[in-house]
Amino acid sequence: MDNRKIAVIAQCGEAKHSAIRSHLDEINVPQGYEVELIEVPSGGAVAATYQHAMETSDAKYKVYLSSGSILLRPSFFHDMLQLFVQDPSIGVMGLVGTEQLSTTGMLENSAFLKGKFLFSDGNHFDGVNIEKTSEDVMVVGGYLIATQYDIPWRKDLFHTNCLWAEAQCIEFKRKGYRVVVPKQEEAWLLVSKSEVTYDEASLEIFLDTYSKDIYPLVSIVIPTYQRPHYFRLALDSVLAQTYRNLDIFITDNSHNKETADMMQRDFSDDPRIHYEHHPDFDATGNWLRARAYDNPNAPYVNWLMDDDLFLSDKIAVTVDYFSANPDVSIVTTRREVIDAYGNKMPADYPVARLPVSMSTKFDGEAVGRELLLSEQNFIGEPTTALLKKKFLLNGHDLGFTGEEGKYLISDFPIWLRLLSHGHIIYLPTPLSKFCVHEGNEQSTHRSYIWCRIGWALAIRAAIERDVFLCDLDTRQKAIAEWLNITKPYIQWAKTIQKVREEAAFPDLLRVFAGMKEALNKECHIDFDIDTTLNRSSGE
Repeated sequence: MDNRKIAVIAQCGEAKHSAIRSHLDEINVPQGYEVELIEVPSGGAVAATYQHAMETSDAKYKVYLSSGSILLRPSFFHDMLQLFVQDPSIGVMGLVGTEQLSTTGMLENSAFLKGKFLFSDGNHFDGVNIEKTSEDVMVVGGYLIATQYDIPWRKDLFHTNCLWAEAQCIEFKRKGYRVVVPKQEEAWLLVSKSEVTYDEASLEIFLDTYSKDIYPLVSIVIPTYQRPHYFRLALDSVLAQTYRNLDIFITDNSHNKETADMMQRDFSDDPRIHYEHHPDFDATGNWLRARAYDNPNAPYVNWLMDDDLFLSDKIAVTVDYFSANPDVSIVTTRREVIDAYGNKMPADYPVARLPVSMSTKFDGEAVGRELLLSEQNFIGEPTTALLKKKFLLNGHDLGFTGEEGKYLISDFPIWLRLLSHGHIIYLPTPLSKFCVHEGNEQSTHRSYIWCRIGWALAIRAAIERDVFLCDLDTRQKAIAEWLNITKPYIQWAKTIQKVREEAAFPDLLRVFAGMKEALNKECHIDFDIDTTLNRSSGE
């Protein structure tokens, strides 16, 4: 290997020579170095072409140029060498790249592209400004790739003119090398603008090969109990995700082995799935086990109720929004409502939705306040939302304050917790299906009573913590709305013996009295109920 030699490996295009040939003399060569030009055909299997060129040259430093590309900076070689020589950990230098590649695998779909290009038609691309001499990225585009080490190109995987550049960057990173984009006051490269055509086979190969390297791990938590038909549909919807890097946790407290036998028979070979069968658990025990699950390598989590469904791109789409919006703690979507047979419910089915026609970021504080004032869960059920785990209680647990105990509801208290730490993005396109059937827990009187108590606990906590409800007028409105919703239910419930006999009904009466009294006490809410959660079934 010649440490004083630079190879320029340039694609020729339709011409018999490369665009850089007539311009190479304009680029200053540092003293003591020599430059060789290796011209290669363009198109086709670029990875194989570059591999062959790499093997034919003994130059330590190699610059791979796409067809029509011309170096504009006279000091390019000097600047490149300065980066490489000063930092041996840098393996690749490109001129446009991204810190996080889109889940589509396509660089142009990625957020926060860094770098510059000047196009031959006079247009230009200017990405996110680079403040330092260079900045690390995950991958760079293939117009120019400069290297100071030889690592084999994946000619075994990519046989077309797409994704070879992204793959090469990841191969360097697998070896422990950095990929960087330098600071450019003016564009260093003139390129021939052309549409990159991605073929489906190459995309699938790329995502199968590299998803674990480049995309954050997402945990999917599924509690289930004795409805294997619904559960299988739910699990199948997870396994059908276009997003590959998944961690799937299932806790099952079925008192029979039907689900366990199915998991052993059909899913035991999938390394992404961690299944636990706890036939000795009651509903509380299974709930606690699901809440306790924490994969420390997964920065995101999505709960999936065992009768709900994901659409195939649910996780991929929501992960991309997190990548583009680091100040967001929740990404949620509109949900499609289906019946027990999978049929879409009428459009007028009463499900709270935000009135937006495009993807919208909302202020977390404002949305939390509106939740407490309206008591309309327009964010959705747990199935709908991808969550940033670090903002959950203890980094994984559910709830607003952790004091809800047995009255913890599995959606809005978690939303309030996350909204107190970040913003929310709402997508109007449905990416999940919420199933409505007779077995829904939401349809029971016990659940409704718990829900009313849960909202009251959330209002009290918000007032005590001075979050969301931060002035007397807003606090009064929240309490009054809670009373307006709850009073008719209590009046009706008092006439129904089976509702009066619900264990939580006396607590609801105490909470109602405390909330009513609070309006006369400057919104100081004082009610005494036992929220202790029975943990006898274990975790």
